[in-house]
Amino acid sequence: MVIGKKTNYLNHKKNSKKFSIVIPPPNVTGSLHMGHALNNSIQDLLVRYYRMNNYETLWQPGTDHAGIATQALVERKLEKENLSKIDLGREKFIEKVWEWKNEYGDIIINQLKKLGCSCDWSRNAFTMDENLSKSVVKVFVELHKKKLIYKAEKLVNWDTVLKTAISDLEVDQREMNSKIYYIRYPIDNSSEFITIATTRPETMLGDTAIAVNPKDKRYKNYVGKTVTIPIVGRKIKIIKDNYADPEQGTGALKITPAHDFNDYDVGQRNKLEIINIFTEEGKINDNAPKDYIGLDRFDARKKILNELREKDFFVKEENIKNKVPYGDRSNSVIEPFLTEQWFVDAKKLAIKAKKIVKTKKTNFFPTNWSKTYFQWMNNIEPWCISRQLWWGHQIPAWYGPDQKIFVAINENDAIKQAKKHYKKDVKLSRDPDVLDTWFSSGLWPFATLGWPDKKDYVKKFYPTTVLVTGFDIIFFWVARMIMFGMEFLNKEPFKDIYVHALVRDEKGQKMSKSKGNVIDPLDLIEKYSADALRFTLLSMASPGTDVKLSEDRVKGYRNFLNKLWNANNFLITNKCDFKKTNKVPKISLNINKWIYSELIETKNKIQKNIEDYRFDEAAKKCLSICMALILRLVY
Repeated sequence: MVIGKKTNYLNHKKNSKKFSIVIPPPNVTGSLHMGHALNNSIQDLLVRYYRMNNYETLWQPGTDHAGIATQALVERKLEKENLSKIDLGREKFIEKVWEWKNEYGDIIINQLKKLGCSCDWSRNAFTMDENLSKSVVKVFVELHKKKLIYKAEKLVNWDTVLKTAISDLEVDQREMNSKIYYIRYPIDNSSEFITIATTRPETMLGDTAIAVNPKDKRYKNYVGKTVTIPIVGRKIKIIKDNYADPEQGTGALKITPAHDFNDYDVGQRNKLEIINIFTEEGKINDNAPKDYIGLDRFDARKKILNELREKDFFVKEENIKNKVPYGDRSNSVIEPFLTEQWFVDAKKLAIKAKKIVKTKKTNFFPTNWSKTYFQWMNNIEPWCISRQLWWGHQIPAWYGPDQKIFVAINENDAIKQAKKHYKKDVKLSRDPDVLDTWFSSGLWPFATLGWPDKKDYVKKFYPTTVLVTGFDIIFFWVARMIMFGMEFLNKEPFKDIYVHALVRDEKGQKMSKSKGNVIDPLDLIEKYSADALRFTLLSMASPGTDVKLSEDRVKGYRNFLNKLWNANNFLITNKCDFKKTNKVPKISLNINKWIYSELIETKNKIQKNIEDYRFDEAAKKCLSICMALILRLVY
């Protein structure tokens, strides 16, 4: 049932029974897709069910500012006006982003309303709202005081087009037709060579070792010797490290700690030199031979291969298929890149977050997703939270003349800290970076309720009852909400986590524009109604099984709902009184006794199904009893 404008979305009745749920905030740049439709249909079913059962309910809506996506969109808009963010400057550019947000930012919210979502729209939140921004700054400052946030030089995913660090979730691993190149490195003081295999020959400019496996007998006598990097002319050692796989390539690996995550780990273990050979734009920097400086990385690859062939260092090339990382926003190849960034000590924050799931204070449905959660949490790395953007929560850190860092709630506090440190007034400059959007959305379950200032809704509705989410953000969002909730409220942010599957096409293929099999939920709503689409998705939401959606299924359920509509009209026509339903009517006919008993039994089963998150079973039972009642009314 789609709620009309006059419906009271929030059940304000004061009682001890509470039910609350926070919407996974869609990107402010987004539009409704089938994943949103499934996710929000499930939430709507739950909140309506508990609201009807006299729980005091809250379904908290809102949107995410989507730092990279929004900034890229506004920059493209400016390009059409022959402007750039540099032309405008930071302050005016941010004004342009807010103008865009105010004009287009509610599109997806209006689409959710069209789907029939009964959120408490009066409480609609945005991750850049004043209160949420205040909570972000407080959390950053507190974590920095506890030494859980720090600045360091580490390897990150780097987008050479957007010129910013990005998260793993924003990296699209695409299977590509590639080549692997075999290159001979001459062993010093001998006529021998050691051959390596690489898909990225341009990175040899930053090699600092060659690694072989300690158990690989082929290279036993080579360990400790030096080789000269072709073209570069720099000498590096042959080392032993278990990361080298005798079964892969030649078994000998070129190690470039500044441009490969695994190589970086090898470099740390073996205390290797780290040589960065790229600029932020993906061009070769001054650490390379002068003939290569300024070349684009892929032009450098071609030049290196030609020179290797000319100088007889090239052995062969082979065609392979491998995964290549692309930025999902820029569509450019992502580079592992050594930069100075802000990090969260996620390993320490994960301690309480793991315990809360182990002790069943927070439960996953289906339960197997807890294994995925622990796989992430047990191998958690420092979390890079800084982004080289202008749109977002600017990092509350200021630098003194000697680059000493002062982290503070605001600039006045930073100035006071600096004066105390330097014993005089000094000029401070603010860190230009902004925070990863996952940092602010990690505070969503309590910041949207008014934390840290307004605590009434926090006391009433935190912890929330259930989170409904997709499996792809268990680590990026779910785990981080648990970490922040445990750290700042010492309480899990939700009791249950219901993880739904993907919505695929009728053949079970993932929907994509390139395949031409995307089904637009708004088109189906227009044709068959929101009710038909929602009931279809819920009826197919079986745990652990992807939803294989076809238009015919939606059409079929539309026909079923029409029967319900007609049956309801039949009852109204016959002046059935729905107001006096609190007492069981006197029943004399056996067939009516049977109908009533079936109704009660089915109602109880459906209630249990909903409370157990078995929405598919609830839909089936609803379908069967409704059809039976309709048949009884007709015949």
